[in-house]
Amino acid sequence: MLQTGEIIVIVLLALVILGPTRLPDMARKVGQWTNELRNAAREITRGLESEVAQIKDVTSELKAPLDEVKKPLTEIRDEMSGFAPKGHEWKGPKPVSGPTPEDAMRDLEELNRMAADADSDDPAAEDAPEPETPPDSGNEPEE
Repeated sequence: MLQTGEIIVIVLLALVILGPTRLPDMARKVGQWTNELRNAAREITRGLESEVAQIKDVTSELKAPLDEVKKPLTEIRDEMSGFAPKGHEWKGPKPVSGPTPEDAMRDLEELNRMAADADSDDPAAEDAPEPETPPDSGNEPEE
């Protein structure tokens, strides 16, 4: 902001440059320009505030259906949290990083071995008839 001394210097310079006859007209014009600028700033502010209000209204209209969906989901989540096992902790070693490819291959071999053991122990698998081969469709020459 301008201090009192600076304002006095500006008024004296304007008086010397413009003279006593033109100074009041110029002051009046500067006042009108200032008034126009203030009015424009108020109008822009009102326009922006109305746009923001419209955006807030649209946002609240869009949030209402989401809140209706979230409420039952939140209730379900709260109900399900009561079924979580309590006191169940991992007792094995804490992994430093993810599994290595060797670990994955070892696990795959173990799963395959377990599946093979389950198949050999299943008595229904042994008694199952072998699938019949379909009759020839005439591709082979007959004797």
